[in-house]
Amino acid sequence: MEEEVEEIVIDGPPTMQRSGELTKELQEEVGTDEYDEGVEEELTQEEALRQATELIKSIASGKEPLDAPRLGSLLWVLSNALLEELTDRDDLRVPGNSLESFPVELVKQIMDNIETLTTTLTFDPEDAVTQRSGAKIPAIGSHRVAASEILAVLLQIGCQEIDERIAKLKLPNDGQFVLVSLIRMFFKYSWSSAFHATVIRLVLAALVSPHEPLWAPMFEGGEESLQGMLAASIDRALATKPISTRDGNVGSVIILANALCELEACDDTERASVRTTLQEDARWRSTVEGEQNSLHKLNEEHAGGLCGPKPSKSPAFMDSAMGSNVISSQELLRMLQHISLGQ
Repeated sequence: MEEEVEEIVIDGPPTMQRSGELTKELQEEVGTDEYDEGVEEELTQEEALRQATELIKSIASGKEPLDAPRLGSLLWVLSNALLEELTDRDDLRVPGNSLESFPVELVKQIMDNIETLTTTLTFDPEDAVTQRSGAKIPAIGSHRVAASEILAVLLQIGCQEIDERIAKLKLPNDGQFVLVSLIRMFFKYSWSSAFHATVIRLVLAALVSPHEPLWAPMFEGGEESLQGMLAASIDRALATKPISTRDGNVGSVIILANALCELEACDDTERASVRTTLQEDARWRSTVEGEQNSLHKLNEEHAGGLCGPKPSKSPAFMDSAMGSNVISSQELLRMLQHISLGQ
């Protein structure tokens, strides 16, 4: 039996279980109130990590099928625990802070198992069916949203060693760097605002890092680069009328495109190579240059009225990923929900 959802798709099976920071929002998006309320209360951090890694290894080896609700619940326990341990700490961004001496033990434990945890991103759940059209839509899966959230939190810490480890991670199914795969998933799964919010944080947190191998691959690949896919999405959105029929990730596309424009306006030396890449990309230039460029038009269409506030272009927006505090995707999710795709 396939789950029916109105617009936003997280998982396919009708018995979807969720726990954690985004529980209420995810329930609203898929139109179900079924989730595993007891997992977070029953398990310690260590037990959740042990069970999650064992389950991932069993699924990856083919010993057992994907149990998306169970795996998603375990990973949300870890994600929430990370947020609880890291929020409002002033001892995380100490210069030279190594992973070995990092003050949060859970971070070190998760990093010891990071290769296994990221394998979760290769597990495809069942497709979902929309209520409006009855069409099948690829579902991202709450287990993949949770795994992505863990990566986003880790990158927000600002630890060089963590950045270097994550930069080397590749997914076994496509051989791509993890961040590159997540960006491609961002465009493939266009009806998951929770996942979109997480990827936005991943991109911004990566760009803050001085470790170029972490973010440089995102801008490679021509049409499959971040800027290439953003440009294509912007053009496709402008060509789609009425607005209500556009892809569900348009608000997130606007935010990322505006963030790249802010990056181009910076003058730091660490990300000079990215600015050069963006300035030499003809497709990107045609999207963002000129008084009536495509991004400007899309910003205008989604500003005011039912479409909510215009996505910020101020430097403060980029700064939101650079602070000393580690946050979840909750705030971004709420912002995305205000960028209406309504009439």
